[in-house]
Amino acid sequence: MERKRFLTVLVFLLVLTLTAPARAQKRAAVADAGPFFGVDLGVSEPINSNYRAHVHTGGSVEPYVGYMLNKYLGLQGGLDYSFQPPDDDDRSRLQAGLDNEENWTHLLGLTVGPRFQLPVGDLVKLYVNGQGGMYKGLHGRLNQWAPGVTAGGGLDVNLTPNISVGVFGRWHLAYMSPHPYMLVGQVADQQGPADIQWVTAGIALQWAFAQPAAPPPPPAPVAQAPPPAPPAKKKIVLRSVHFDFDKATLKPEAKPILDEAVQVLKQEGSVDIVVEGHTDSVGTDKYNLGLSRRRADTVRRYLVDHGIAASRITAEGFGESKPVASNDTADGRAQNRRVELHVR
Repeated sequence: MERKRFLTVLVFLLVLTLTAPARAQKRAAVADAGPFFGVDLGVSEPINSNYRAHVHTGGSVEPYVGYMLNKYLGLQGGLDYSFQPPDDDDRSRLQAGLDNEENWTHLLGLTVGPRFQLPVGDLVKLYVNGQGGMYKGLHGRLNQWAPGVTAGGGLDVNLTPNISVGVFGRWHLAYMSPHPYMLVGQVADQQGPADIQWVTAGIALQWAFAQPAAPPPPPAPVAQAPPPAPPAKKKIVLRSVHFDFDKATLKPEAKPILDEAVQVLKQEGSVDIVVEGHTDSVGTDKYNLGLSRRRADTVRRYLVDHGIAASRITAEGFGESKPVASNDTADGRAQNRRVELHVR
């Protein structure tokens, strides 16, 4: 019954560990170096015949501390505590000296040794370790001091920059034998002194004080020549070329300004221009659009007549859509009745 209970707990802990990454709210990279501590919780199973003749499947609690010198190599030490229920045979009535027949066996070890680990991706690390030290039987069939060794490995999954959970498995050997050596009614391979061996397996919880390694600095940007500046747009605004109300004929004072524009256009022989005509807001939109086009055509004809190629000039009318002054005053409306030249 006790064995089934331990196995049920172990299966639950394994499922909890293997599904932890999917439930983790904060993911973190594996730390490179620094101190850590943790605890392994699991089942303890005797594996040699002599030991199995005295105890059954029990449990283990294995707290540990350590220091990683880098992401691959570190040193780990810990306590190995195992507790085993007695076997089911009632020998106390058959054999003298078995007053502790119904007692659990407790064993405590203090070990230290190297730890080797291999990061896999950003979250997972595989590890193996081997340790040696001293073991002491505390109760039950074991009551002496003896040296021992342990070796094993596991897998850890980081949930945060410091906390990880995982699974572990470990083999143990202590150079001591359970008492008494000889048992009434036991088969030959379960008799006599034999160094105890057992394995532990279960869930691992760990806290690492180390922080993840800082990512390498980004490479220095490659110097690039600045793109060539776009050619500046040339704009000739003839705000002084104005027209009388509802007229498309040039005023005398506009001709000297247009003559100056002719000279500029002749010097810039590769420049094409757009002649834009505008009106004030008096009148309908449709009428003003036509009036602005007629004013633009008037300026275009003047430029063509004075030596500017017609293919270089496009005339467009915008009506009252682009005022430069308020149409609420006579002076503002006069400023809006204009023609502008723009480089195309």
